[in-house]
Amino acid sequence: MDFGASQSHISTRKKLVFGLAPLMFLLLASEIVARVDRGTLLRLQNHRLLRLERVRRGYPSMTDPRLGYVPIPSYSSRDNLWQKQVSIDETGFRSNGAAIRPEGRPIVAVGDSFTFGDEVNDDETWPAWLERTLERPVINGGVFGYSFGQSILRAEKILGEQSADWLVVGFIPSDITRCECAKWYAWKPYFELKDQGLALHLPPAEALPLDAGEARLKRFKNALGYSALLDSLLAHTPARSWWFMNERTIRVHPPGAGLEISRRLVNRIAAHSREEGYRLLLVAQGHTADGRATALIEHARHTGVATLDLIAEFLAEEERDPGIRNRYFQGHMTAEGNRWVANHVSRHIREAESMLQGSSTSQMPRWSARLSERFRGLRLRDRQEITSTFECPIAPHL
Repeated sequence: MDFGASQSHISTRKKLVFGLAPLMFLLLASEIVARVDRGTLLRLQNHRLLRLERVRRGYPSMTDPRLGYVPIPSYSSRDNLWQKQVSIDETGFRSNGAAIRPEGRPIVAVGDSFTFGDEVNDDETWPAWLERTLERPVINGGVFGYSFGQSILRAEKILGEQSADWLVVGFIPSDITRCECAKWYAWKPYFELKDQGLALHLPPAEALPLDAGEARLKRFKNALGYSALLDSLLAHTPARSWWFMNERTIRVHPPGAGLEISRRLVNRIAAHSREEGYRLLLVAQGHTADGRATALIEHARHTGVATLDLIAEFLAEEERDPGIRNRYFQGHMTAEGNRWVANHVSRHIREAESMLQGSSTSQMPRWSARLSERFRGLRLRDRQEITSTFECPIAPHL
């Protein structure tokens, strides 16, 4: 018998054990510290599922047969991952945080979580800042996780129920990619290119079951979720999206198709604005240059839609002041960043209205100018009925 080889083998195993022991002790100690910090030292809890529940509280939603999901009406809570006040009014719009709001025809804002105002209080979203800046009512119709297509559908729904002076459509580059999917964290509607237009596919009436691979992945992540340490690490690393996502995204279009779909959606909402008599503004948001956003902004400009490229604006300002990235963005936009967005939007609206008022009233008596402004707020079909019925003295100016 070769005792030397046996002793060498035992020695290797001992070295492995002694080498791993400090690491295991460190991991165990870290797990205990993480549990003590959460107050769950002696309780068996799934920390991933608890974190997901806290995240969901910041996204209070219910299913909608056309839009996929919408905010829950009459909701108010600070019990969310960011400990921010999130309030939804009785009509399903994010509150602007004011007890007394301005009167008049509203400005409608739609978009994704950047418009809804993730990670900030009710009065710190950019629609809330816009309302205070212009002293005019602003409806925050933004919804977390929405694609560009969902934002346009929500705008059409809102403006089908009430009139407005302006529609401001905010988007980030990811919203264009979401147009390529039937599922993005949740089931959603999607559009298909058809001839020169679009065909709408509604979300399924009931959530479809997970396939075998998705179910295994979900069980695996839930098993890991019993570790407070793993939950803390994965929630604060690039693996965050994987850790929080219960089911994978389901793609129905190849990469790149979302841009053409979004272009046609711009055409669609531009035609709607002309028919319904409101003004339209398309706003790109974010802090990183992106060809999709640039291409969509350029298309909108060529279509005659007013635009604000706040990605380019931010990058230009960052060259002069590198510190604004941390001040304006902490995941989503901060209160200061949202105020910056509102300042740009309000400046555009004021300048556009000033130019329009100056060009339309320069040669008109005061009474006629007031009547013209009221007339301009009517829907196109209502204007046509009036002008076809009466000889209107202000018609040449409209």
